[in-house]
Amino acid sequence: MYKIYKNLTDILRISKLIPVRNKKLRIFYSVVLSNLVVFFDLLIIYFFTSFFEVVNVPSVLNLDLLIEVEILLPLFIIGRFLIIYLDTMNIHGLRLNIEENLRIDLLKEVFLRGNLSIADSYFYLNTLSQHISQFYQTFTMLISSLVKVVAFSLFLIFTESEVLIYFGIGFLILSFPTRYFTSLNRRYSHTSYEYGQSISSDLERVLDNLYLIKILKKFKDEINIFKDNLRTYYDAQLNNQKYGTINSLFPTFIAMILLSITLLLPNGKNIVTLDLIAILLRLFQSVGEFNKHLSMSSATFVHLEKLEVIENNKLEVYSENFEISEKVKTENIIEIQNVKFKYLNSDKNIFENFNIEIKEGTHTIITGPNGIGKSTLLGLLSGIFYPQFGKVISKTKNYGYISAYPMIIRGTLKDNILYGNNKKISEDEIMDMIKKFELFPEISNEVLKLEVSNKVLSSGQMQKLSFIRALLADPDLLLLDESTSNLDTKSKKLVYDILNDLDITIVNSTHSSEELINYDVELKLSQSNEITIVEEIKL
Repeated sequence: MYKIYKNLTDILRISKLIPVRNKKLRIFYSVVLSNLVVFFDLLIIYFFTSFFEVVNVPSVLNLDLLIEVEILLPLFIIGRFLIIYLDTMNIHGLRLNIEENLRIDLLKEVFLRGNLSIADSYFYLNTLSQHISQFYQTFTMLISSLVKVVAFSLFLIFTESEVLIYFGIGFLILSFPTRYFTSLNRRYSHTSYEYGQSISSDLERVLDNLYLIKILKKFKDEINIFKDNLRTYYDAQLNNQKYGTINSLFPTFIAMILLSITLLLPNGKNIVTLDLIAILLRLFQSVGEFNKHLSMSSATFVHLEKLEVIENNKLEVYSENFEISEKVKTENIIEIQNVKFKYLNSDKNIFENFNIEIKEGTHTIITGPNGIGKSTLLGLLSGIFYPQFGKVISKTKNYGYISAYPMIIRGTLKDNILYGNNKKISEDEIMDMIKKFELFPEISNEVLKLEVSNKVLSSGQMQKLSFIRALLADPDLLLLDESTSNLDTKSKKLVYDILNDLDITIVNSTHSSEELINYDVELKLSQSNEITIVEEIKL
């Protein structure tokens, strides 16, 4: 009983975190509709029974007058299915409304908090928001089915109390397997959740490093790792389905067994009537629905608990640890001072007591193996990520950023080049840059109106477009994250020749330091006791 009370209080507490109005009112609306379904079910049962035998309609609901008007039967059937339709639309509308608002709220958190990894962000926005919305759908249906069970039981108490005693034994028998199967659902749901996160991380890592994995011929190992995680994930999903199905079918099975045994007794046919059979089967069908939704609610409750992790993360504000100020030394553009950083949901720090200075006008490269923290370091330098301790102080807010995965929006070439640029840039300036980067073999003024996508442009052209976009914004600090990975040797030389002529600060995360002729400092990343160590090598 305490556990049920605690779960309900947890649901009410966490429910306040979801930015959707009138959740309780919409759940209450479903409860009211469920009561109406019970009322119409009883009416229809007595109507149909009256066509085959004399029916003693219980006076508790004063249904006898209605039963005599046979023409009302089709209207009651229409009314019953209309109520079920309204209930279904209300429940699904609530689910979709919760999912929509959660996704918007979680996307805001991704931008604001500065400690969410890409894999976690995908997981929260897609998987978590869907499961939480499904929880509220199944929880509402759980309450509705419970109301039906109570309503049918109360009706039998007032009308067939002797028979209900025997079937009360059935309820008692059901309570033990219900608890057992529900606990199994909860266990396998937790396994499914954990491996769902692992699969998201695996996919991100593999897709980000697809070329490297194939070149090093490690794809079979990666497929085996992915296969093992998927097998565990889908086994957990299948077990959830298996025990949820057994839980929902068991009540009707017990009811039919008890009815068959009763009918086989010497006076069984005198005890059980046609209308009573229909009511009892409908009652235990509602119990089966309750068990099904209990299993589903229990299975998705683990995801609801994870929402508190996001909410608690809102209380930990670290944005003040990234500062744009003139406090840095005159020759520096950015300083990292005694920084400690880890991602949300991680117990391990990536950086600890980390200090570095980036001098203005220099070209700094960041090197190290995959997963060591190169992109994380760029995120700290740019204020995308906030350290939990220490300071990142930048002299400028005018950043440029180019990654290995160029961003292409729906629109023209001009729209893509000027994306995020608030400066007044003429078409002549844009055309000069297009020619400078040799974006197309032949160029006309109409090229700016070209509708572009990853199907129209090659990977190298998209990479060059990113450089043009960044440099037209005239940044003081240019961050490069494997930015030339899609370029051929000639294009790489062209890009670096252009960059060498610019009077800007460059921080360049790369696997290919041997291709660079001119750079000033190398930040070589390695790992010791699972902490990333940064060695500064000045040339």
